[in-house]
Amino acid sequence: MAGQSGGLIGTQVTLVKSSGGNNESKFTSPGTWSPCASGTTLLDVVIVAGGGGGGGSIGAPKNGGSGGGGAGGVLFIENFPYTPPSGNKSVTIGGGGAGNAGASASGGNGVNGSNSVWGCYTAIGGGGGGGANPSDFLAGSDGGSGGGGMGGGGNNAKCGGDSTQSDASGFPGSAKANDGGTGNGGPVSGTPCACRTGGGGGGASAVGPSGSQNNAGGAGLPLGDVFPASAPFGDSNVVGGGGGGGQYSPGIAPSIPTTRPAGGVGGGGDGAVGSQGYPSAPVPIANLAKGSNADGNTGGGGGGGAKITFMACTPYDRGADNSGVDGRAGGNGGSGIVLVKEKNHLIAPGMWNINEVYEKVKEGDWSNSF
Repeated sequence: MAGQSGGLIGTQVTLVKSSGGNNESKFTSPGTWSPCASGTTLLDVVIVAGGGGGGGSIGAPKNGGSGGGGAGGVLFIENFPYTPPSGNKSVTIGGGGAGNAGASASGGNGVNGSNSVWGCYTAIGGGGGGGANPSDFLAGSDGGSGGGGMGGGGNNAKCGGDSTQSDASGFPGSAKANDGGTGNGGPVSGTPCACRTGGGGGGASAVGPSGSQNNAGGAGLPLGDVFPASAPFGDSNVVGGGGGGGQYSPGIAPSIPTTRPAGGVGGGGDGAVGSQGYPSAPVPIANLAKGSNADGNTGGGGGGGAKITFMACTPYDRGADNSGVDGRAGGNGGSGIVLVKEKNHLIAPGMWNINEVYEKVKEGDWSNSF
């Protein structure tokens, strides 16, 4: 109870003073995390794994659009209890998976991203997008967020991969990951193009879109005001966007779309645009047929590839490697990141004059107490 003249009468009170500042650590390569302040008690933590690569398209006889890579799994928590001294924590940063090269004889799924680790907590790499090999159209791979499935001819719409990142990983916060989308293998009523489009890669906040002529990647996780100083990327502090599905049209211009299926906000790569032929192309074709790479240190999925077949009379650029003839590659997934912010630095526990405490509380310098 509060007494007179600023003293303490009866029950004694121990107060914990906060420094009012936050120490923030950002890891884009492997290392070791150590608390900057000896009295750290609460942490905000984000662990983002590497994103999956986009699927590759081989061209005839397996024409279609490949799936976008799934985003790396995201583990997120605010006010994580930390009891000093709890020791240092090793940090591993997962690399993004390679997009499938999409050559005529070796198309297939993109490579899964690698895991990111902070101490004993693991975010799982994103699944590769589904592609096509000479034998079959392929489903997206399972991963942190699943890769999108291939959208092949003859209504061969393949399923997206499942998310394997779950709250059962032992992390006390939230696991943010979703399944990849199913590809679209045929015409969609009311659209001008009979496009075959790969499913969008799953994102940290949304499943990969399915069954559309334009399957964008699933949306990532906004970090809001939790890590305003740490964003190494340009998507407004968002991580874990899925890759857009590749889009293939069996027709010719002008019915062929020329806008890429967008990667999910949070670093996802855009899907490719391909076609049976471009006798009068309105855009540089070689720039459209390869899936875009995801942004680094976002855990975004790579964009899915799409096949282009150039007619003999086509005067347009086939690319320096002439690879537009047979099929085109998926984009690479983005690498992961680990962010740790320290809060509530215990710098002055003990007995305090109640009037002094009152003034400090008014100033906002006391974070927890009594």
